[in-house]
Amino acid sequence: MNKILFVISAIMLIISILVSGGCVPCTMDLADIVDVHIWADNSSPQEYFLYVVSGERTTCEHFAVFTVEHASNTTIVVEIFNRECPTEGCAEEYNEVEHNIPLGSDFVVGVNYTVEVNDVTETFIPPIL
Repeated sequence: MNKILFVISAIMLIISILVSGGCVPCTMDLADIVDVHIWADNSSPQEYFLYVVSGERTTCEHFAVFTVEHASNTTIVVEIFNRECPTEGCAEEYNEVEHNIPLGSDFVVGVNYTVEVNDVTETFIPPIL
């Protein structure tokens, strides 16, 4: 009996999707970057963080994920993605989201490091403490 109810429910779901025009696929895009700066905590060794403010252009677009890749010994590439699932109820309402992204503590004092965040580049030099 449970199998029959499951099959009937699945068929009804498929029919409702087909009648309503189907699902609108979600997309993942690089987020707009509003602000970026690098800061360090007071631990020993110092842990560095990337503070980023990213934007969401509509009420259907939301922060999804960030990735951090050490492209070389002195270059870190960070990508911040938003996920947009458009519906008829999306409003043109801009929202900003704050992120504190750990970069690690394995940095050499006096060396110039580059952090690329989507289309923004920030540099920093770990100071002598």
